[in-house]
Amino acid sequence: MNDHTDQALGDTTPDQPTPSSTMTPFGDPAGAPIQPERPAPDATVRQWTLEQILDTAKRPRRRAKICLRADLQAEYDQCIYELSGLIDAQGRVIVDDERPVGEQSARARASELADRMVALRREMAAFMWYPLFEGLDSDALQAFNSKHRPKPKSNGEGPDMTEYNTLLIAECSVEPRLSVDDVRALRKKLGAAAMGELSATANEVCAKGGVDFPQLPSGLARLQER
Repeated sequence: MNDHTDQALGDTTPDQPTPSSTMTPFGDPAGAPIQPERPAPDATVRQWTLEQILDTAKRPRRRAKICLRADLQAEYDQCIYELSGLIDAQGRVIVDDERPVGEQSARARASELADRMVALRREMAAFMWYPLFEGLDSDALQAFNSKHRPKPKSNGEGPDMTEYNTLLIAECSVEPRLSVDDVRALRKKLGAAAMGELSATANEVCAKGGVDFPQLPSGLARLQER
């Protein structure tokens, strides 16, 4: 296969994402959060005054990751689906190399798919959008939920969260700053997966830490394990 990368098979982030102030040198910030170690019970820890806390604390920020060319995304996902049936996690062909897939051997088809995925990544790189969101403070989130979060239906079904998510996306958006009408316009153009990414990011940055941690390239990850 040509042009190997350190990105996971299922990661659809192009190799050269749009630069931004919060993107890491490693590209996709999708690595698992690394929790700071708790200090030992007898350890000397820094004592903070209330004034220092109020002056230092910042709300979390996080970028969504959206490919504006869903047609390219769909083709890339199809390549992943087909390739996953031909190779194992180490990239080895898992079917008989002499067994034809259409008019090709499995190895030739896997190589062709890998090359196409590299080309798609490069093409998708020009159409990636990384909007920035900032979480609401605790009081603001409580007030927002009290005003806008829908109640469960009388029949026990979950409520329709579409309008709530539309308002939350607008409320938490930073770069670009989006109005509610802007978000509604996006809903008429973007697919469900893209809008789901916006909704998930806005919800997560309010409910979780929201910090983007870099995913180490596999070579560095192996070195750290030694």
